[in-house]
Amino acid sequence: MGFTNQPCKYGIFKLFCELSTHCATLGDLLEKMISFYGLITESIKIGLYKDENNIVQLQFNFTHPELDPDYFLAQYLLVIWHRFPSWYIAETIRLKGVSLMQTGVNNVDELKIMFPGNLLFEQSYNSIFFDARYLDKPLIRSKKEVEEFLANHPAKIMTIPGDKVSLESKIEREITGENFVRLYFPKADILAEKLNMNTLMLYRNLKNEGTSYQKIKDDMRRELAIKKLVIEKLSVEEVSEIVGFAEPRSFTRAFKHWTGLTPRNYCKDQPKK
Repeated sequence: MGFTNQPCKYGIFKLFCELSTHCATLGDLLEKMISFYGLITESIKIGLYKDENNIVQLQFNFTHPELDPDYFLAQYLLVIWHRFPSWYIAETIRLKGVSLMQTGVNNVDELKIMFPGNLLFEQSYNSIFFDARYLDKPLIRSKKEVEEFLANHPAKIMTIPGDKVSLESKIEREITGENFVRLYFPKADILAEKLNMNTLMLYRNLKNEGTSYQKIKDDMRRELAIKKLVIEKLSVEEVSEIVGFAEPRSFTRAFKHWTGLTPRNYCKDQPKK
């Protein structure tokens, strides 16, 4: 589309989709995608990384980022490689966060719709982050479905929802509510009742989604804590209360369990802008 120094020939994505029908899991698909595009272009460098917290980063960097001054291609690629894999596994990949190199942001509301999750700007790379458990998800689309998908590409990709009403999403909305001030997690039986189900069904449905109530609590606390510490620069004491801990020491122990670092050391390790 004129945003790189090297043109991409028409039909490249179609060829990749044909090759993708031989992949078994989402992890296979992404590794194949990285190898494939690494062979056909030097303009875009793609990487897939997993950290110690089992969070995956799918990263896109350009050899000549100045050719994409309005960050159109960067956003386009992140949308495609969130929505297309989600379509392939028939489950929306819930983003943990999105990193964008762009500065001077004037379309934040639009970006929040495009990328459900924490948005970070003025970063050194363009990435989407998600739980590593998705890598083991099977690709369930048939060869015929892939062909039908390609017939409506790229409009088909752009209209795939970026988020869906999963049980995990419902729980997060129930906990944060409209006037969210601090995290409060009700007991499982009370939560189940609010969601119009029994406790056994709550546990079973969460297991089918590959998660648990405890994991949701840990994830919400960790993500909110990092946002409050790193972006909003709040104190450990303030963040401890916001994420629902009775005292800062308990929060510090939990944070170290989540990230391997104390809150203060974690903040020190973040790159300076």
